[in-house]
Amino acid sequence: TRSDRDWSSDVCSSDLWEEHKPEPVTLPALDLSVHDIIDIEDATAEPGEGENLRDSITKSVEAWGGKTAHYSWLVKTDGVPIKKALAVPVYYYWQFLEENGFFDRIDALMADKSFTGDYAVRDIELEDFRNDMMHTELNSDFQTLLKSRIKDKFGNTTHRLRFRTSTNSEDLDGFPCAGCYESHTGDPRVWSDVCDAIRETYASAWLFRSFEERTYYGVDHKSVGMGLVYHYNFPDEEANGVAVTANPFDASGLDPAFYVNVQYGGDVEVVAPPAGVSSDQFLYYFTEAGQPVNYISHSNLISEGATVLSNDQIHQLGMALSLIHERFSAAYGPASGNSDWYAMDVEFKFDDEENPGEEPVLYIKQARPYPGRGE
Repeated sequence: TRSDRDWSSDVCSSDLWEEHKPEPVTLPALDLSVHDIIDIEDATAEPGEGENLRDSITKSVEAWGGKTAHYSWLVKTDGVPIKKALAVPVYYYWQFLEENGFFDRIDALMADKSFTGDYAVRDIELEDFRNDMMHTELNSDFQTLLKSRIKDKFGNTTHRLRFRTSTNSEDLDGFPCAGCYESHTGDPRVWSDVCDAIRETYASAWLFRSFEERTYYGVDHKSVGMGLVYHYNFPDEEANGVAVTANPFDASGLDPAFYVNVQYGGDVEVVAPPAGVSSDQFLYYFTEAGQPVNYISHSNLISEGATVLSNDQIHQLGMALSLIHERFSAAYGPASGNSDWYAMDVEFKFDDEENPGEEPVLYIKQARPYPGRGE
């Protein structure tokens, strides 16, 4: 794959960048009044009188970010296998930048014509910005609260914890920004490792590719807020994948199927794999008699003739996708009054850590509204 800098030399310096920029995106406002670290199921409230699920999710995004808002609704969905987690509000990211003068540095960079006008300068300056974030202490009261909540939730765990980004500029209807930010893992037995994981996750808001994506869409960089979702890490999953809860190749809805893209193990990205690597891709006709599976491609990381998932695992996945599709319809689908094509974009894993020696079982990682239908 080509580097960010190679991509920039082709695109960022081109007139096409300006000619084809979309209408500016305004992010959901941040709610900085929320300071507690909570069980994730409490982040998105049941809709109150006169409200709908979309209202509840929107309100949750302002304090916790998109991933947390949707994860919170998922974890309260019977039949969807998902790890329990804790949620850190966007306030602590904002506090980190505000207390340490990073917002002032952003202002200075945005006023510097060499930074705004030269992608190579931006690349270097943003790297320096991230490095400085990595060498800046997290607020001591935040650390004390975080230690307490980790102990309450996970006890004296020997598991590493995965700190996942949850911003108001990802996993949103109309602006998914998939892959903009990076999650990191820390060992709670070594506190500095946890702090490094959080700082590195926060710093991913200032990756070159993330900055360029937001710039292209006209997003105010200072309006980004990053919450965190953290749970036990998946150290060595047997399969990882993404799925769409409707057939993206069918605009009519007359050929209903789930689209699944899954790869063996957890080290190879399914969405952007290395050159020459293929994955299992198939349409799963879950609602049809016999539930046929129509393979589009096969993984070349396993034996020829084999499949990444067994029939039983595909059925597990189909059950979860059906529940997720129905669960979020009240926010984005027919149950919300939306008559357009609707689907949820779902990330999943199959892992055997909790049942070693048995067939790996399904865990849902996240779900977000699918941004559009493939042609």
